[in-house]
Amino acid sequence: MLLSKSNQTIEPNGKNIVSLKYGFTHWLKAILSIIAVSSYPILFLYFQNSDEASFADVIVPLIIFIGAGVMIFLISYIIIKCVSKAAIISSLFMLLLMNYSFLERGVRTIFPGLYYWHIFLICLFILGHIVWFIYKKVNKDIANLCILIINIVFCGLILLNGLIATPKIVNKISFEKQLKEQKVEEKILIKDDDMPNIYYLIFDEYSSIDFIKKYYNYDNSAFADNLEKIGFNVSYTSHNESTNTATITANLVNLDYIVKDKMPASEKDFYRKNNFLFNYLAKRNYEIVGVGDVKFYGLNNAVSTEKVSSKTIDGKTIADIIYERTFISPFYKNYSYTKGAQEILDALEYLKGVANYSKNTFVLSHIVCPHAPFYFKSNGVPYKNPMEIWKDNNYYLGQYIFITSQIVEIVDSIITNDPECVIIVQSDHSARADSYENLNKFELKDKKSIFNAVYFKGEKIDIEGLSGVNTLRCLLNELFNDDFEMLEVPIDNSKLGKE
Repeated sequence: MLLSKSNQTIEPNGKNIVSLKYGFTHWLKAILSIIAVSSYPILFLYFQNSDEASFADVIVPLIIFIGAGVMIFLISYIIIKCVSKAAIISSLFMLLLMNYSFLERGVRTIFPGLYYWHIFLICLFILGHIVWFIYKKVNKDIANLCILIINIVFCGLILLNGLIATPKIVNKISFEKQLKEQKVEEKILIKDDDMPNIYYLIFDEYSSIDFIKKYYNYDNSAFADNLEKIGFNVSYTSHNESTNTATITANLVNLDYIVKDKMPASEKDFYRKNNFLFNYLAKRNYEIVGVGDVKFYGLNNAVSTEKVSSKTIDGKTIADIIYERTFISPFYKNYSYTKGAQEILDALEYLKGVANYSKNTFVLSHIVCPHAPFYFKSNGVPYKNPMEIWKDNNYYLGQYIFITSQIVEIVDSIITNDPECVIIVQSDHSARADSYENLNKFELKDKKSIFNAVYFKGEKIDIEGLSGVNTLRCLLNELFNDDFEMLEVPIDNSKLGKE
């Protein structure tokens, strides 16, 4: 009898424990499905760009969207009183909200007359019927199975993409570690405190004289003539090995063609930051100063030392790209664009007064202009919203004309205050438009052409036809009586005629 009573007491407790365990597991699976669905689009984008972006750049979007997913889940649960169904409904909502811009573009392709609100309300209407069907017609067992499938699919996708990205992440960490451990060799091989200042001014995507005339019907020869009158040497036939800025700049500061387009971005980044040119000049007691977008080279911007996130070449952070894909895309203001325009103006103004340096200063300036986005009209007046339109030539040409006027003011100021200096004005490539609507707008060989002009203390120096790398080699030979040979510019035959 006692045993029977004892069993009767234990049995309900055992059921309660099993029930609690089942309930906990049930909730855990539901929450995991929300986290997986909400984080997958963000993590996918990070993994695809893990050799350039930092995980810190996606932490805030992850918190925002996972939090939104959990909030929708809790609201759904309060209404329908079923954990698994609430999880399915909130997962569907998050898939719609986080990928809305793709859906909107697809619908507009078929029905171009529809606007944001039309499509959004239609989507909510359809989703509302799906939610009603799940609530009324789907039983709990099927709902539990759906949650299991959601977890397997999305967790599996996250794991798969993470594994694919692992080599890139490991390489990036390895190169960053090498960069931190790498020590600049001791200075003072040449103790000359009266060497001329060197101003290396790179204007991203500034087209050559022939290019701008051929494709934009704009004659910029007056600019080149004016440079020659004040002592510059201008090359009209210079070209680089690539149209990829990351490749070109890594080779420029190493005075050699050590990287190729297909190399991992982290490897290019390592060579760019741990480069030959900086060490070469440091040995000669040069102070190295960066102006503009020089984090790319491992330098602090002399205009501002504020820490910035990794950006695309057109000024977007990975967070910008994430938000632009969601339902808030029509309302999302890309603050990096506005800030990017101001950073360009600040750098230009700084360069106009940069000639106040004492001797033995090497100034490297990289200005992402006239590269898109197009912030400025030809008179320097900013657009209300930055443009990335290549079909209308006026946008690129206007920004090109504006930056040309700024180059004139900068070099005039430097030469007036520092006539015994060396100035290199170069572009990495001419206009490309290859990331936008017109992939074949320009011929590849023309896109590789560059603007190339050198002021060498007012003296004549032959740089005609030299690439960016060979121009630097030529200058160092003249300046330090060195013996760098001119290198053959590599050609990637697989890219000829196509991009």
